[in-house]
Amino acid sequence: MKKIFFFAAALVAAATINAETYDFSKYATEADWIVKSATKNATETKEDKLVYDITSNVEAVVSPKGAENIQFTIKNGSDKTKAIVINLGNSFEFGGKNGIIKLSGVQVGTSIKLVVAAKGGTAANFADAAGTYPKGAIAVSTDLTCPAKGSEGYIWKTLEYQATSGNVEIKEFTGGYRISSLTIGGETAINNTAVEAKATKYMENGALVIVKNGVKYNALGAVIE
Repeated sequence: MKKIFFFAAALVAAATINAETYDFSKYATEADWIVKSATKNATETKEDKLVYDITSNVEAVVSPKGAENIQFTIKNGSDKTKAIVINLGNSFEFGGKNGIIKLSGVQVGTSIKLVVAAKGGTAANFADAAGTYPKGAIAVSTDLTCPAKGSEGYIWKTLEYQATSGNVEIKEFTGGYRISSLTIGGETAINNTAVEAKATKYMENGALVIVKNGVKYNALGAVIE
């Protein structure tokens, strides 16, 4: 019981320190990005965007310069070329499904927030029916779907996760998407849940349960159905 309680307390403490936001609108030149295993498409590349093609069965890796602990990765299948797009001074874009964000050196309990939007007419879905992803994290957001791009443009949404490991992988499964910013650190649901006086804690089947406003959370801040 003591081990579980102190682990929860550690997560609360970790969730409030070293918040850092990577705002991709500030990465406005080609030199601000590191691209590996992808070829620039000279025809489609424009002044405000860089378009890259990926050879069949090759995994491309893109990082913001100076933040190589953040990797945007996608592996091209044999069916078609999947592009990755860097919208200079705006966002990074996965041109197809199965794009993965890989983070390293993350403190356990840290909040991870993505500001994302589906790239086109297909909704972006971050919920894994197989339960494999996210790796090294749990989803704090309950709705992991981003609406398709509409007549009024991109529909931006913040998705929140909490790290359970130093290495985190977050995958999208259906349509590709844009990401405009990534924040690592700051408050999470578990932080708010654990510190308020009205929250109730008790042990159930050997596990810590936290109840706030009638909602049950586990020690990591995930909602218990």
